[in-house]
Amino acid sequence: MDLIHLKQAIAIDTDVFDDVLTVSMKAAERYIQNAVGTEYLDFYQNNDLYDLAVIQLTDHYFKTRSATTEKGTEVTLYGLSSIILQLKPLYRIYVQKQETSEES
Repeated sequence: MDLIHLKQAIAIDTDVFDDVLTVSMKAAERYIQNAVGTEYLDFYQNNDLYDLAVIQLTDHYFKTRSATTEKGTEVTLYGLSSIILQLKPLYRIYVQKQETSEES
């Protein structure tokens, strides 16, 4: 995911927030990769499910930058958990294929 595509996806047409968006996007990518797997990062290239999760989480991080709240509630990203649960077995299958091809 690059910054241009991310900004298009979340409808931001200014460069004012590029630094914050970049930090948010990198944090989102790291969060998802840590939840799924980090040994084979090429798994995430051209992966629509991963890109969608990055967009959703980056948008959430960007829109809720404050570390404080007046409410006693916790935000739940319903779509993100579902996508991560779909990515995990796909990642395991990818790892198995990579390890099998390395043995050959």
